[in-house]
Amino acid sequence: MVIWIIGKSGVGKTFLAKKIYYKIKKIFKKVIWVDGDKFRRKFSRDLGFSIKERRKNSLRIQKYCKYHEKKKYVVICSILSIFREHQKKNRKFFNKYFQIYVKASDAKLIKRNKKKIYDKKLNVVGKDIKFPIPYNSDLVIFNNFKSKFLKNVKKIENKIYDQIQ
Repeated sequence: MVIWIIGKSGVGKTFLAKKIYYKIKKIFKKVIWVDGDKFRRKFSRDLGFSIKERRKNSLRIQKYCKYHEKKKYVVICSILSIFREHQKKNRKFFNKYFQIYVKASDAKLIKRNKKKIYDKKLNVVGKDIKFPIPYNSDLVIFNNFKSKFLKNVKKIENKIYDQIQ
């Protein structure tokens, strides 16, 4: 199974993926978490942040996840995922696919800006690169950066556990 967590930078994808990973890891031995930022540092150092290079990186991540799915891993992937055509392909490409879209207000994201992403002038998704609403998400959650999001994490874990079975 592949769990694809989508959202803008700073929305809580990594936080959510980490929580899901550790919960599922208690039950299943073969679980891998693919974080978009870490993947880029490890496997895509040759790529920049233009649309063309982002597309290439996205396809690399997709293939990497497929490789692990074939090895019977539960794959958790937290990624910007701005290409709707890749999201559509995921539905056919992976045997079992669950897409989660985490969203927050732009004002909150810009105010939080922990990674200083929104301070950059070029190639920023959600600023000068459009972030399209993801295609056909199985679950959409709004992160208000308060305790309600943590309650949603529990619901998500339960929903995913039901999907894995």
